[in-house]
Amino acid sequence: MWSTPWLRYMHYTVLTLMVISMLLPMQEWRAWRCVGQLWFEIFDFSTNFSPADCKRAISEAQKKQLILAMHPHGIVPYHAMLWCAFCEEYFTNWDAEPQEALFGFGAAADVVCYLPFLRQWMGWVSAGSASYKVLKRGLMEGVHDIVNRSGRIPRHLFVMPGGVAEIFVSTPGQHIIIFQGRKGLTRLSVETGAELIPVYVFGGTDFFHNLATNDSWVSRLSRKLQMGITVFWGRLYSPLLPFTPKVSMVMGTPIPVPAGYSGEGPVPDKVVEELHALYLQQMKALFDAHKAVAGYADAVLEVR
Repeated sequence: MWSTPWLRYMHYTVLTLMVISMLLPMQEWRAWRCVGQLWFEIFDFSTNFSPADCKRAISEAQKKQLILAMHPHGIVPYHAMLWCAFCEEYFTNWDAEPQEALFGFGAAADVVCYLPFLRQWMGWVSAGSASYKVLKRGLMEGVHDIVNRSGRIPRHLFVMPGGVAEIFVSTPGQHIIIFQGRKGLTRLSVETGAELIPVYVFGGTDFFHNLATNDSWVSRLSRKLQMGITVFWGRLYSPLLPFTPKVSMVMGTPIPVPAGYSGEGPVPDKVVEELHALYLQQMKALFDAHKAVAGYADAVLEVR
């Protein structure tokens, strides 16, 4: 099969690049966050934040820690890259010394950290392990290897808490989030004192059509492996060419954390459940308040 010289060359080149990718440490690359700015016009990207709102958010972010929780995950979350680009352009005070910014560190499925090429891409946008221990240490101690390697100490967390499960409810025209039974993020908020901000992206499930949806054996296997395994397609039935829906990202306000628990030992389940219920309440309110402007007037948010 590899008798042709140029095929052998391609084979060894790819293998070499894969080995190099696995050996190189994951490290953020700030310039990569700007790439998403090229997509603003392609996806007609908009948010509910005015320039004045951005300035206020930057100022508030210097006084507290935040966990920005974005739904839905989608199959390929192009909107996460749009978020990174938006932070770099609008949630950064370039004139401040030291520089003030809302961008912190991100989280991805642990398996990503062991996949050639993809691990580097995730590292460039400061996304590493989503393990509870790593996230808690990043928020409480500012310790996050990917970010620290660039000489930066992160303050805030960006996460898509629907994870792999949300991939399998991702289909155009549907607005479903997976969070009803997931209390880990709200527990992290209480334990660290970082305030949760609900974020919803209209258009986040409209990039691709999805073959394996809901509770198929493929979705169950994917959850066990902690990675999405599905067949999907966009333009020209290609998984490489997404559709170009209008993408509207709306952000809520920080949800206050109950006082007296941050770093003070075990948190009562009741406190976590109350914050969890409040988060879902605000997510639904955020969705309903902006769906008409985003072009989804008749849409209904379903929480599973």
